[in-house]
This record gives sequence, C-alpha cells and structure tokens, in this order.
Amino acid sequence: MTSEATFYFANLGADVTRCIHAAKNNNWSRYQESLDRAYRTVANIRTAHRPEAYEEALLMLRGLTFACTTPETLSSFQSSIDSLIGAFSTRLAGAHLTK
Repeated sequence: MTSEATFYFANLGADVTRCIHAAKNNNWSRYQESLDRAYRTVANIRTAHRPEAYEEALLMLRGLTFACTTPETLSSFQSSIDSLIGAFSTRLAGAHLTK
C-alpha cells in the first residue's frame, strides 16, 4: 500500500473509532458527522489508486453498520479496529522516521 493510502486508511480508522464512541453514547448526530467524514476519507482512499485498500475500507464501514445494529458487538469491533489501525500507525511512524 502506498504511503498516501496508508495515511488515509489510518485516518479512516480514527473516523470509525469516533463513530463507535458516538454510538456507545447514543450521540447520533456526532455519529453521523463522523460517518460523513469516514465516507470522505474512503473517497480519498479510492483516489490513491489502491483498489484493495478501497475494498477494505468499504468492508470496515459495513462492519461498523453491523456492529451498530447489534450493540453488544461494538466493543469487540472497536478492539479489532484498534488492532488493525495500530499496525498502520506504526508503519506510518516508521516511514516518517526513515525519511
């Protein structure tokens, strides 16, 4: 994945995390704002010309939708997102340090 796509994918993880927190707090206006931002981030991922990253981003948003329809899965979904995005954040930090 290019560094641009990696950057946007890590940002998507932050957007989705904000959605999860808003859903847990029943703050649906904040959830919608964060979801709108997530979709803008997905559009940026698409323009990075990495179709696999774009497909994974769409899957992440589908997972979010599912987790919100079954609230008992939100914590588990958040743990999965944290693990996934942690790897991207580490990669971005390492790339930044080697420049």
